[in-house]
Amino acid sequence: MSAPARIDAIDFWRGFALLTIFVDHAPDNVLAQVTYGNFGLSDAAEAFVFLSGISVALAYGPRFLDGRIVAGLRAVGRRLLTLYWVQILLSFLALGIVVLATVLINDDVMEDEDRFVLSNPTRGVLAILGLAHQIDYSNILPLYMALLFATPSLIMLARLDGRLMLTASATVYVLARAFSLNIPTWPVAGGWFFNPFAWQFLFAIGLFVGLRLKAAAPFHTGLFAICLAVLLPLAFVVSDGFALVPGLWDGVRGYFDDDKRVLGVARLVHFLALAYAVHYSGLTQRLRRTAIFAPLCLIGRYSLPVFATGAILSTVGLALIDEDWPGIPYNLILLAGGLALHYLVASYLSIRAEGQRDRTAIAAAR
Repeated sequence: MSAPARIDAIDFWRGFALLTIFVDHAPDNVLAQVTYGNFGLSDAAEAFVFLSGISVALAYGPRFLDGRIVAGLRAVGRRLLTLYWVQILLSFLALGIVVLATVLINDDVMEDEDRFVLSNPTRGVLAILGLAHQIDYSNILPLYMALLFATPSLIMLARLDGRLMLTASATVYVLARAFSLNIPTWPVAGGWFFNPFAWQFLFAIGLFVGLRLKAAAPFHTGLFAICLAVLLPLAFVVSDGFALVPGLWDGVRGYFDDDKRVLGVARLVHFLALAYAVHYSGLTQRLRRTAIFAPLCLIGRYSLPVFATGAILSTVGLALIDEDWPGIPYNLILLAGGLALHYLVASYLSIRAEGQRDRTAIAAAR
């Protein structure tokens, strides 16, 4: 059976989210001050998880919904194995980079938790292999793995009734928030940065949308107005009145449930309002006519290797850039180089995949 057709809008916004994550993680760069997370409660992490839910529904949903359960489990299992070895590779590469920087530059950039883990190498290796210790800049991959692991159960619930899946997911979210449920870390006591019991709710919403793309909800003027009524005042408040009212956000932040680790309710509401407004504003159609659309689609199409590239580049930047580093022009040049490298990685993978398809077609024609 042929693979489902790709939807370029999903690839585009996933590429946008990946580049935004890189910009937000790159140290000491002015562009991080103007990414959309500075004008609302949600950021690229929500976009990544939501779009992952849609993509997973498109990639694996037909197998489960058609009753091909074994085929669906095999496909999910293969993807999980790929994500796992990429996570392990990223973890060891990141640790190697910061250790090397500490030795060669004599500048200790290692986190206290990483130092504690490495104080006992055997314990450190076991913690990384067991996903019990996660390195900064790559800790969203374990979340994605946990969400993918839950995918068969969620889709099987959706097979009975999509509302049943959402109800079950919302129940898990509420219980996780009420009883502080999380996957523990080790050997440093704590929990996963992205709490999978909370974040699965947004992923499930993405699944729900992905399974019903052909029957999308119609545009509703009142709902669109409500979304704008959420987004515009929050943009003003979070940005300190667009820098005109210093301290505004700090003064009111305590009233908002915006904890990123547990997907605070305010973050969730903000993102859903943003997603609805963007979808029905026609922004994607307008951007489709610009020069940036195709490159971002390509980046989003190869999201895993591109994400890995960004995670490593962010770690290198953290290890090299400090208070003695030259100013803004140099940082912007490095940031532009990093963004270009994301595109080059995706382009190389696209060219290689096209070559493989051509060789397969030639071999089949003989």
